[in-house]
Amino acid sequence: MSGVGVQDWTWTIEAPAGWLVVPSTVTEPAETVGAWQGEAVELLLTSFLPQDSDGGAQPDAGHVELVRDSLTQTVASLVAFADEAATEGARAIAGLGLLDRGPVPVLVTVGMMDPAESDDALMTVLGATGGNPVNPPSIEYPELPDGDGIQVTRVDIDEAGGAWVTVAVGRRTEHPEAVVDTALIWRSQDLVLVPTILETLVGLLSAVKIIRSEP
Repeated sequence: MSGVGVQDWTWTIEAPAGWLVVPSTVTEPAETVGAWQGEAVELLLTSFLPQDSDGGAQPDAGHVELVRDSLTQTVASLVAFADEAATEGARAIAGLGLLDRGPVPVLVTVGMMDPAESDDALMTVLGATGGNPVNPPSIEYPELPDGDGIQVTRVDIDEAGGAWVTVAVGRRTEHPEAVVDTALIWRSQDLVLVPTILETLVGLLSAVKIIRSEP
């Protein structure tokens, strides 16, 4: 699926198996979003209900409808998240099958700047600056198949005293005409997911392809 155009550049997400590219009502027609929601619910329903290849007892209809109703709300929440993220150069995707969780939303953003104006914008987007001085962000530089990356993990405390973890992975690609930054950001209170998210985001980053558009 094509991403949002960034001036003369276009980016796409070649989503690996287990990831959903979530449409936004801001950028997609209502019928497209509606059709996607129906397909997503049925896909998730298949993964959540027990599969019996021996022809044994199947879930009763009432249970199936309860699960479908719950998944419909979950998918609607994904679309709402995509709507919030539907600024220029942003897209929402969701990971499936991560430690038996429901769809896990991730924000993908792509930004471009003139090479003469190159700065630390990527570090800021990834959350590498600021944070709790007692527990500052953890910054690593993973090797990617298509270059060097930046990985940031940070924990922040909200006003109610709850801990929120943010995992972000980014990549800066330098071209003669532009510097292009790609960032994947996940934020949650589900701290158990952190190791899995770190691994999956590094792998997913390579699936975001950026190309020079035709003049």
